[in-house]
Amino acid sequence: MLNAYGPGSFNDFLWIYGNSNPEIWPNIEVRTRASSAMFTENNPSGIRSALTRFDISPVELIEWGATDNADCLFWIPAGRADTWPTLIIEAGQLDFMVVEEPSPEVVLSFLEGRLECPFFPAEFIDRAPDFESWTDESGADD
Repeated sequence: MLNAYGPGSFNDFLWIYGNSNPEIWPNIEVRTRASSAMFTENNPSGIRSALTRFDISPVELIEWGATDNADCLFWIPAGRADTWPTLIIEAGQLDFMVVEEPSPEVVLSFLEGRLECPFFPAEFIDRAPDFESWTDESGADD
């Protein structure tokens, strides 16, 4: 997915991170470190319980995207990388869902209306799919 699109947003709502300059906001490594620190400070017991079947803990999750509402999307690094499921956590860790599909399929399923997330707004899929590449403040592409 990153090779095809790079960092940017789908429908001005779902942001996809990249492996580029660590000084920019949509960087997988930077966002994952921040999430790991959050999981260390908080004890998300429901999330921890949901991850037991994958034999990983929340600090092992890799954040690959987020929404404008501050919901976070994570790879669950279990098995082959191209098959990693996705964990979507609502802002404030109020709710979450596990999607047993790799990230490209998750995004496509959302955009085609085949996947619903109870805490994503309907407006996200009520329009034709659109992608906008992320650019830094200078206007140069990432």
